[in-house]
Amino acid sequence: MSRTVIASVVRVPWHSTHGGYDQLLDHLPEVHRVTAPIGLLTRRVASAAHQLARPWHPPSFYPAEHFATDLRILASRHPAHVLYGEEQFWFSRHRHVPTAVTYHQPPENLTMLMPHAAWKKVASRANHVIVVSPSQRDFFARHLAEERIHLVPHGVDTDTFSPLGTPDFSAPPLVLTVGWWLRDWDVLDAVHDRLHHRYGRQIRLALVTRRDAAQNRHPAIRVLEGIGEAELVSLYRAATVVLLPLLGATANNALLEALACGTPVVATDVGGVRHYTGNGPGAVLTPPGDSLAAAEATEVLLAEAGTACHTARRTAARDRAQEFTWPHVAHQVREVYRLLGEE
Repeated sequence: MSRTVIASVVRVPWHSTHGGYDQLLDHLPEVHRVTAPIGLLTRRVASAAHQLARPWHPPSFYPAEHFATDLRILASRHPAHVLYGEEQFWFSRHRHVPTAVTYHQPPENLTMLMPHAAWKKVASRANHVIVVSPSQRDFFARHLAEERIHLVPHGVDTDTFSPLGTPDFSAPPLVLTVGWWLRDWDVLDAVHDRLHHRYGRQIRLALVTRRDAAQNRHPAIRVLEGIGEAELVSLYRAATVVLLPLLGATANNALLEALACGTPVVATDVGGVRHYTGNGPGAVLTPPGDSLAAAEATEVLLAEAGTACHTARRTAARDRAQEFTWPHVAHQVREVYRLLGEE
């Protein structure tokens, strides 16, 4: 990489301290970070400019912080990496300096965001697009040459998210669900209802999510909102199974974090999920919308708690997560940066 690369940094508020895609930059110390202004005056200026530019805003989540970061990327003369293209690559697409953009959303979500004619104008302005799931390739192949599309997986901090000894099997088994985005609440509610009626207090049900997503969930579920990272890691480690019914996915932080903690996962076989779980015993994948299959898979893992089979699943889950460590991901991103530096 012969030229300095800059990268946009905006923290996603629901990610934990060591979770989220911006963790990539901790393993790319040569990259210069670009953030939104933090002073009171500069924040006010950015907010005012954000309001003035509203007629040209994209139809997406695009607060003043993202707008300010976008403009700082636009003003720079260095090659750039926009970490969240859906939210930060709008005005900066008009720059005439090599730019790589990572996209995270499933194709169906991108299609709802804008029509393909508009995507052609936006995506084609990126010199290189990084996708985190094979399921995204065809979407961007409509607008870009194949050699400009790079599959580089999302990563996970396997030091923070890690197993810790042998789980306590004297306590009732814990079925844990984490997150809110693209979760299949109908399937989750059906599985929770079945598990509660079959096992009652013999198992524990816990859900880590946002407050608005926690409403109207099964009364037997322990709902946790706004917890710290240490408690989240403890829950992953204590869980017998992490249950992730999904409507769609590319990469999924909760999936990778659970695997890294050595906890078997039951997840929906949709989008990029299989790309991250592989075909090993660390994860059981079920068809989309199939609550019976999800419940039965969860019960299999509950029945295995404390057995050699469960231990093998935990080992396989951890081994799979080790394939997505941030240093390994950073090595692949550097290859994209090398291409930027040559343009």
